Amino acid sequence: MNDSTREATTSTAKRSRLRGFDSGAREIDEASLLVEGDLPAWLRGALLLNGPALWELPNGKLQHWFDGYAMQHRLRFDGAGVRYRSRFVQSDSYRRSTTAGAPAYGEFGSDNPASLWSRLRGPQATDNPAVVMAPHGERWLAVTETPHLTYFDPDTLATQERLDLATPALPMHLMAAHGFTLADGNYLNVGTQLGPKCRQTLFRLPPGATQPVRLGEIAMPKAGYTHAFALAAGHAIVWECALRTQPLSFRFSAKSFKDNFRWEPEGGSSIHALPLAGGAVRSWRIPPMFAFHATQAFADGADLVLEISIYDDGHLVFDDLTLERRRQNLPLRALPRLVRYRLRDGSRDAEPEPLGVALELQQVHPDRLGRDRASVCWGSGVGPQGEFNDRTLRVDLDSGAVSTWQRPNAVQLEPLFVPRPGGSADDDGVLLVPTLADGDAASVIGVLDARSMACLAQLHAPQVIPFGFHAAFDAG
Repeated sequence: MNDSTREATTSTAKRSRLRGFDSGAREIDEASLLVEGDLPAWLRGALLLNGPALWELPNGKLQHWFDGYAMQHRLRFDGAGVRYRSRFVQSDSYRRSTTAGAPAYGEFGSDNPASLWSRLRGPQATDNPAVVMAPHGERWLAVTETPHLTYFDPDTLATQERLDLATPALPMHLMAAHGFTLADGNYLNVGTQLGPKCRQTLFRLPPGATQPVRLGEIAMPKAGYTHAFALAAGHAIVWECALRTQPLSFRFSAKSFKDNFRWEPEGGSSIHALPLAGGAVRSWRIPPMFAFHATQAFADGADLVLEISIYDDGHLVFDDLTLERRRQNLPLRALPRLVRYRLRDGSRDAEPEPLGVALELQQVHPDRLGRDRASVCWGSGVGPQGEFNDRTLRVDLDSGAVSTWQRPNAVQLEPLFVPRPGGSADDDGVLLVPTLADGDAASVIGVLDARSMACLAQLHAPQVIPFGFHAAFDAG
């Protein structure tokens, strides 16, 4: 560990749960986890975690929680116990930055260090895949919000090759972090092309292919920030945030990724439905909003319905998540609100129904996504005073009833739902919840009954797993 990393780690050591925002995580080959409680006999496979883990380098540091260089973690359940492994992703951004001892690329919240001449020659886009992991056919990939796929081995966590999706036939500068892997192995995502008029293109990538296939597109003067989209009844549902791109700034300025967006509420927001099999795009207007994640989308008769957590401001969300604010444990000023939008054919405006829950990092049964409506969801909840992700919530989407699991004085991240093999109910399975509380020696993964929210077991990791964003389960 170098001096700057040691200084950063020491600076928050006495604040305990906030160690999740510190650099210092190690690569560990294989370690057995202490299991406290009883794991379900059917739970077999690997929990895969992804997220930032290194923010400080000898000659420079990153500014935002989202910026840290990606580390992957694997917790394998095999009946004999649980074993842990961790590896840094060997992205171009990580290798060049650690070799130079300073950030080589601009990241989400850190300025671009490239010279003006380098920027004039073309966009400088990080490939640091610290956000999402997903299967693609027989392989696994990790992504950020640029059009690169980084393949990796889900058991050894060895980084494999990078695939760049932007082509002359399908130009794109940005890409949603959350794609979908369809039942046939195709990977589905939305890319954004910046220019005098922006275009968002829905595409699929067949297993083993290197060239994406265009399925549909939306044209707009300025594209909204697009972190994710939803699937419903043969449609991709794309929401257009009021936090909008500044295309020239992306191309020529040295600003960070987030600072190339501007909050423009006067233009409102929209929800677009793109048919997967071709056809006309339909759009509905909504008041200005910002959103990271949808809970789900589904068809209800002739209507489409989108359930999504929204915010009333965009820049405030990003500023809340800077390392400076998170390492001080300051309350969140922008709070999410779960809303259900009804999209009626022939109507210009969506019909909102507030669900009254401050929820993020939502989960439903994976078999429901794009096919059926799920009756229950889970997520990481925000406290009434803006406490950062301090509880795990279960929401009955029929009745609105909410139940909670909460470790005292802890941060609780995305609850990954793992369905029980052979089960059919929306909540027949367990939640795997990474947590870190004051006084913990290292991270603790809670294993919860997804229906009752009772804690069945706690897994004690061999180190603090830096706070990440999303997880996946490899049942293979």
